[in-house]
Amino acid sequence: MQFRQHQPATGSMAITFSNADDARGADGRDRQTLSSLLDAYVGLDSNGHVLEWNDAAAAMLGWTAEEAVGQPLAELVAVPDGGQSGWALQDLLDYVQTGPSPVVGNVVAQVMHAKDGTEVPVEVVVTAVRSGSKVVLHALIRDMTAVSEVRAVQCGTQTIFKAVFDDAPVGIAVVGLDGSFRWVNKALCRITGYPEQELTQLTFQDITFPGDLDSDLQEATRLLHGEISCYQMDKRYYAKDGHLIWVHLSGSMVRDAEGQPSCFIAHIEDISARKRDEELLRQQATRDPLTGVLNRARFAEELARYGALLSRHGCEDEAAVFMIDLDGLKRINDQYGHAAGDNYIKDVAQIIGRQLRLSDVFARIGGDEFAALLPHTSAEQAQKLARTLVERVRTRSPGSVTIGVSMITPGQLGSDALQRADEAMYQAKQQGGGCTCGP
Repeated sequence: MQFRQHQPATGSMAITFSNADDARGADGRDRQTLSSLLDAYVGLDSNGHVLEWNDAAAAMLGWTAEEAVGQPLAELVAVPDGGQSGWALQDLLDYVQTGPSPVVGNVVAQVMHAKDGTEVPVEVVVTAVRSGSKVVLHALIRDMTAVSEVRAVQCGTQTIFKAVFDDAPVGIAVVGLDGSFRWVNKALCRITGYPEQELTQLTFQDITFPGDLDSDLQEATRLLHGEISCYQMDKRYYAKDGHLIWVHLSGSMVRDAEGQPSCFIAHIEDISARKRDEELLRQQATRDPLTGVLNRARFAEELARYGALLSRHGCEDEAAVFMIDLDGLKRINDQYGHAAGDNYIKDVAQIIGRQLRLSDVFARIGGDEFAALLPHTSAEQAQKLARTLVERVRTRSPGSVTIGVSMITPGQLGSDALQRADEAMYQAKQQGGGCTCGP
C-alpha cells in the first residue's frame, strides 16, 4: 500500500491512502509511519468512528489507540457537560452524503477537548478518499496551544502598549519619515486642540512655528543618519485655534531589523505655563514693577552693550543719553499721599514712553529718576526731543521733569555718558528745573 501526501496552507501535512479499502488493514510499516508523525492523525469511517489513532493523537487528547479505535470521535472530543465540541464533525459526515464540504481539504481552526476535559486549540486538515460508496476520512490535527499562548501574550502586550500610549499624561506621536503624524495619543490631541482624525492628516512641519522649524529639522536629520540617538528641544506649535503653544520635545528613532529608519517617536510635553512663569520672572528681574519699563540693572546692560557695539565697529554713529528727574514728587506725596505719587510716576513714564522710538531704551533707575538711551541720534535731535518731553509732561501731568543730555560716541563708555547726563541734569535743576541742559 502506498501513501499520497497533501500539503495544506499552514505547512501541516495530511496523508491519505491511495486505496480506501486498504485503510483499515494498513500493514505494520504503514502503522509505524502514522505513529511517527509529529502531528496527531485520526482515520474515520463514514459514520465518524475512529479507524486509526496514532501516538501523537494519544498524547494530545489523552485517549490510547485501544480506547479510541471503534469509538465515535464526537464522543471522544465531547465537552464534559455532554455538549458537542467545536469541531465541525457533522460537516465531514455530510460529505459522505453530498460530496462538497467547506471542511474537507481546508485548514480549520477549532477547539477539541481532551480526555481530562482540557481544551486543546487545534488546526485540522481533513482529506477524504472515496471508493464507490465507501468513504474514509483522514484528519491531521496540529496542537496550537503554544501558538495560542504566544498570540495571547502578544495580544496582552498590545493591549498594555495601547493603554500606555492612549492614557499617557504627555503627548506621544509616531511620526513618519516624511513628518506625518501616523498615530497620536489623547494628550497630544488635547495639547494641540486637534481631533485625532485631523491631526493624523498633518505633518509636524504644518504646525511648527516657522522660527523653530529649521533647528527641529536639523536634529531630526542627525537622528535619521544615526549621528545621535535622541534629541530634546523647546519649540512652539500652532494650536488648532491659532495660538502658540510652547512644548518640550524628546525625539527618538525606531529602526527595522536591518537597521533602516522606520519612524520617529516624539514625546511632547506642554510647557506653556512654565514659559509664562519664566517670562514673568524675567520681567520681574529686568523691569520696574510700578511702571513696567526697564529697571536700572537692565538699562546698565543695554548701555554697556551699545557702547561696546560702537567701539567694535568703529562707526561714526552717535547716540544720546538722557537723565530725567521728576520735579515735585515729594510735594505730591506729602499733599496727596504716596498713591498719588505713584500715579504721577506712572503717568510720566507713559507720557515719555509714547514719544520714544521702539529702538530707544527707557528705564526707571531710581525713585524719581528715569534714563533713556537713544541710538542713531544727533545732539540737535536729542535737544529737540528733550524740550518736547519737558513740555508734554508740564501740560499733561501735575508736575514737571528736568532732563540732562549727553552724547555717547565710539570709544566712549556708556557709563561715562550717563554720568555726564546726570551732571547736566543737576545743572538744569540749579536753574530752577523743568528744563533741559547739555550736551
